[in-house]
Amino acid sequence: MTLTMTTAQDHTTAGDRPAVGDRTTIGAHLALPLFHTLCGTLAGHPYLKVVVDRAENTWHLLDAAVHPFHVDYIATRVLGMELAELDACLDAFNASVYADPERRFLLGVLSLHTDMGAGTAGAGPNAGSPVPAGRRARPFLVLETTEADTMSGPMLEEFYTFVRHRLDSRLPLLLKPANHGQEHALAAISDVRVPRILSHQLFGSRTRTPLNPGEAVGRLRHFRTAREYEEYAAGAGPLGGSDIVAMPCLPDDVPRVAGFINTAPTTPLSHTNVLASGWGIPNAIIRDLDQLIEAEELADAWVRYEVRDDDITLVRLPQAPAPLLQAPGSALSPTLAQTSAALTQASAPGASDRRPAPRIRLEPPLLHADIPALPLHQLRRTDRNRYGTKAANLGELHHVLAAGGEHIPAGGPDHAGQGPDHTIDLTAYYGRPRPPRADLYAHLTARLTARLGLSGLPALPDLSEGAEGVQLRATARDFVRATVTAPDGMALPFALQHRFLTSSPAIQQGISDLKAALERETVDTIDPLCRRLQHLIQHAAPMPDDVAGALTAAAHALPSGASGTPGRLVVRSSSNAEDLPGFSAAGVYDSVTAVHGADELLAAVRRVWASLLSPRSVRLRHQAGISADDTYMGVIIQRYQPADLGGVLVTCNPTRRADFRNVYLNCSSGSPENVVDGTALPLQYLYNTVEGGGRTVALGSSAEDLPAATRERLADLALTGRLLQSHFSGTTPTDNPDADRNMGLYLNADVDVDADVDVDADVDRPLDIEWLMTDQGDFTLVQIRPYAVR
Repeated sequence: MTLTMTTAQDHTTAGDRPAVGDRTTIGAHLALPLFHTLCGTLAGHPYLKVVVDRAENTWHLLDAAVHPFHVDYIATRVLGMELAELDACLDAFNASVYADPERRFLLGVLSLHTDMGAGTAGAGPNAGSPVPAGRRARPFLVLETTEADTMSGPMLEEFYTFVRHRLDSRLPLLLKPANHGQEHALAAISDVRVPRILSHQLFGSRTRTPLNPGEAVGRLRHFRTAREYEEYAAGAGPLGGSDIVAMPCLPDDVPRVAGFINTAPTTPLSHTNVLASGWGIPNAIIRDLDQLIEAEELADAWVRYEVRDDDITLVRLPQAPAPLLQAPGSALSPTLAQTSAALTQASAPGASDRRPAPRIRLEPPLLHADIPALPLHQLRRTDRNRYGTKAANLGELHHVLAAGGEHIPAGGPDHAGQGPDHTIDLTAYYGRPRPPRADLYAHLTARLTARLGLSGLPALPDLSEGAEGVQLRATARDFVRATVTAPDGMALPFALQHRFLTSSPAIQQGISDLKAALERETVDTIDPLCRRLQHLIQHAAPMPDDVAGALTAAAHALPSGASGTPGRLVVRSSSNAEDLPGFSAAGVYDSVTAVHGADELLAAVRRVWASLLSPRSVRLRHQAGISADDTYMGVIIQRYQPADLGGVLVTCNPTRRADFRNVYLNCSSGSPENVVDGTALPLQYLYNTVEGGGRTVALGSSAEDLPAATRERLADLALTGRLLQSHFSGTTPTDNPDADRNMGLYLNADVDVDADVDVDADVDRPLDIEWLMTDQGDFTLVQIRPYAVR
């Protein structure tokens, strides 16, 4: 986990501070006893905030219990300001201490780690690897600045030297660059003069890492290999809502359970980890689970499992809890609060964990026979009830990227004759108040000015009205257009699948049997019925001539490849039963990425349609209370686009949800599937979309980091993702008169949302974006969906 400092943007008021004695020390020589007297804990590591006063040639060691923010301390204790006065000039004050090349103060954090041997580092019993025989663990300190600090190389060397001379000489000190800019600035300075460590080197071997916060009680099911997992599922039966599953790499078809534990490194953006986030279940990396199981006798034990941003606990319970019922709409797994009163009661290990399912009602799909297959660029996001969310979002992306004077017809006759939308606002995220500031427009202005190489946008005191706001919105849209493109493709409507399904009496009978089995909860018959239906859809049921003709025509309508033919195609799912509150379908439905010719195209579309009725997808939707009557599958057909890099970004920090600055970006060679399917560990980055800057979190399976120029391009992509969030997660005037009725559903608010709900409140809802980068550094976005956050 990357240790980061919190800047003054998040400072508290004096009234929020603990009423304790202030042990802050000025000018002292620092050894471990004093460090432990003053330190707090951040991301599981002891840390101490330091302020170097260059004018007075001294330093301040802040008492963490009293002074959680550097800038509050400097303003009130050194400069004699009131907090209200600081609030009034916060951005300018931050610039004076984090960006001014002539700054008076140097701000940083000292964190304590332990050299555990073999290149690993940790902090106490919850981090690192076992100490090699015959070797003592050795503590060392790491110095770093805030992630947005723009210190030059000479200033970083000055900072390091100042601290080194006032530190116990027996304590090794390393400097950790806080961002890619600092890495570049230090490149010209000898690592003998400034010994350093990179973030991925420091934390790459971390033993325990939170992935998704949550709490649950369940039976620990530990599998050392995929084969053990498969043998258990085949013999003992499927895992359920009272199981906590632990294994090196959880399979994409894992059922909904109480919690996940990864016993090997992973990325928060893999399919299974996105599922955990959408389901709201605890999820973490615990690489020393084998030792914990042996020491605490946890094998197949009932445990209390809790994951927080800075801590992970796994505690054996003396006996099984009583079965609990949950209220509709609650998480499927029992939480600690729900189980606390029942932990003294016994129950059989095989007791039923059936609970009332939350009710999720889908927007009714439109299945008219005359709804055509359409090019993606003709869709709008209000077409999701005809073509699915993924297809509709890609159509909306085409609309966002359209030139101001270009006319793009929207999908179908409902949109005919409409012109371009000049009201698109990609800056709304930055207009949200982030106390104590009213908005972040000035930061966005600075980012766009820097990225576009402009001489500077005008001062923007109030962007809600006036020419300045129009200019910033136009600049933001121009930046996004210059950074990414939307993919060409054809969208097949739900109506086409409906025509196929209704053409087969055998399929219709099978669907009726499945609905009856689901209603009666006859578990033993559900999976066989699903498999039979899948076989009928993929292989046995005849394809009506008009449906086959529509598929072939859609493929021929694709833009031709370099050879003048469609060439290799990609066939993607686009359902209306995904990305819903309480139901994430990450990795649940099939896509086919290597399709050649008409026969393979028909087979691929059949496979995507059949994935809607796989045993796993049916079970998951039923657990979530989604009606089978309203569930349909659209299909996207695209020409394959080769790429040097592919990846996923989410417009949040998935391991620290309160962080409103950073977006998380993963990538690896080739397609985004290499990131999300868990087969390879991707490169992982965090990019600050407020103050700027990025940092490498992990190298994954790569031997080295990406070149600096490529990382700079990824910074543009990260900022683009944040800007698109304003449109896709907020609300924008629409061209469809029926859109107001459906907007609450689109935003994944509860389906029982009132018509007058304030959907603007969802502008902070993060996006999950899959992307490709060509060898020319051009980005294409191949998927935009809500990120699965409960």
